[in-house]
Amino acid sequence: MWNGGAPSSSAPMAPPGMMPGPRMAPPPPAVQPPYSIPPSPGELEAQLVEKARKWHQFNAKRYGEKRKFGFVETQKEDMPPEHVRKIIRDHGDMSSKKHRYDKRVYLGALKFVPHAVYKLLENMPMPWEQVRNVKVLYHTTGAITFVNEIPWVAEPIYLAQWGTMWIMMRREKRDRRHFKRMRFPPFDDEEPPLDYADNLLDVEPLEAIQIELDDEEDAAVYSWFYDHKPLVKTKLINGPSYRRWYLSLPIMANLHRLAGQLLSDLIDRNYFYLFDMESFFTAKALNMCIPGGPKFEPLYRDTEKGDEDWNEFNDINKLIIRQPLRTEYRIAFPHLYNNRPRKVKLSPYHGPMIMYIKAEDPDLPVFYFDPLINPISWKKVQHENDEEDFFLPQGVEPLLHETPIYTDTTAAGISLLFAPHPFNMRSGRTRRAEDIALVSEWYKEHCPPSYPVKVRVSYQKLLKCFVLNELHHRPPKAHKKKHLFRSLQATKFFQTTQLDWVEAGLQVCQQGYNMLNLLIHRKSLNYLHLDYNFNLKPVKTLTTKERKKSRFGNAFHLCREILRLTKLVVDANVQFRLGNVDAFQLADGLHYIFSHVGQLTGMYRYKYRLMRQIRMCKD
Repeated sequence: MWNGGAPSSSAPMAPPGMMPGPRMAPPPPAVQPPYSIPPSPGELEAQLVEKARKWHQFNAKRYGEKRKFGFVETQKEDMPPEHVRKIIRDHGDMSSKKHRYDKRVYLGALKFVPHAVYKLLENMPMPWEQVRNVKVLYHTTGAITFVNEIPWVAEPIYLAQWGTMWIMMRREKRDRRHFKRMRFPPFDDEEPPLDYADNLLDVEPLEAIQIELDDEEDAAVYSWFYDHKPLVKTKLINGPSYRRWYLSLPIMANLHRLAGQLLSDLIDRNYFYLFDMESFFTAKALNMCIPGGPKFEPLYRDTEKGDEDWNEFNDINKLIIRQPLRTEYRIAFPHLYNNRPRKVKLSPYHGPMIMYIKAEDPDLPVFYFDPLINPISWKKVQHENDEEDFFLPQGVEPLLHETPIYTDTTAAGISLLFAPHPFNMRSGRTRRAEDIALVSEWYKEHCPPSYPVKVRVSYQKLLKCFVLNELHHRPPKAHKKKHLFRSLQATKFFQTTQLDWVEAGLQVCQQGYNMLNLLIHRKSLNYLHLDYNFNLKPVKTLTTKERKKSRFGNAFHLCREILRLTKLVVDANVQFRLGNVDAFQLADGLHYIFSHVGQLTGMYRYKYRLMRQIRMCKD
């Protein structure tokens, strides 16, 4: 039909164009089903076990605890101190060819020098310590040494220790006739840093500054008061991490008595009326100065009293003030006595009266009538009563008649109840030693009029800085913690050990000297000489071209001056360990270094903002 002819019974029916011609290949035969043997029950069970194992492995990876690193680092053991000593001794002269591959490592470690100096100064030995051993993280080539510790201290113990230092130093100043200050710099410019193993390892240091405690009065703190990390192996500290403290009442009372020289006796908040933070904020906003307080630049400059016009608030027909208003009135009542009070704070007018009077004599009874209190006169008054007298039955006793009115710790407990922070607490968190302000409460009080003018000026400067910091303080933002030392320690290039702080300081100074020297010689500046006290001097009169070529940036010179200050601090401790100065001369020398940074170094030349910190240290 489709092919134009009658349908044939023998020919198959096909669509047009699909009939097999003489040249068209026949279709392929159908695919035969495969001849496979079904798995046995044992193989099926093995397949199920393998499938279950893969499923368990996949889900353990999917829902398990995600680790930051793909492998578990085994705990590194501390190396002996002789290892790092030999490395530092071998790298004393970096100009030799055998160290040509280490030069790049030393120059790469230069950016970590400020942090190494910071960690070194943070863990400086205290005046009551002869020797302090610290944990150290060092590079295997000797390029950099970090002090791997944070100086956590319990605040009451730390304040009490410094309170005894105050007593001992004042006593020494009173009794000592001929006091000679240390020489600065302690070592000559061309004298290389001492080798610790040869000069200091076997030398017994002189005695530190320690007050002689009484084994009866100070029995609560007698055995551990001057230890490094005191009470670390007791239940009063949370453990080796040294992050929480809990002190008993006798210990707190003893520490409060020892720290008394640094603590303020003012417990009445009414003393700080118009001398508190809100009053300082109001005085700053109104461009006024509280007597004895700081003075600021005007916050608003659009109010000129001379050009002020009449308005409904100062109309002559409404209000007439014959005498000028006192500053205290305008700060105490800013909305009443000022035309445009802006950004003012309302300070408390009065607080509850304090009934506590500190006893000067510890032998007095707990409850006694202090002579400061006005005597109350006794008058006998008789009342006539017609009723019969009332008598209690014979077996009646008052409540708590068996309980004593006071015990041995009652007076201490009452004194701690009115004590300033942190002695009004029983437990707390440890803090870094440099974060604890020892004498900041002093300048927050009125400066005594008997003090000289320079002291009053220092009080006002420190108070001004404190007020500005409080005013501009913002709550800190949450940051992800980054642990530099942990990441460095996880590599194969760093090792740990324990060293004397002086030895670690000598290593940091030696490493800083090597780095700066390599940087100088890298520019082929053979006519510049860096001495061991980090003074950069020309060895000849330089031409103009040489002077231009020898210019370094502020970062280089600032790092050099920071290392110079570090070298002064370390060398002062070296002189003490050698026996050339005693502990009082060392304390005086360190105080002189940090209060005269501008005279001993020139770091303010390369970052002038440092002048603020230098002046504050002087105050």
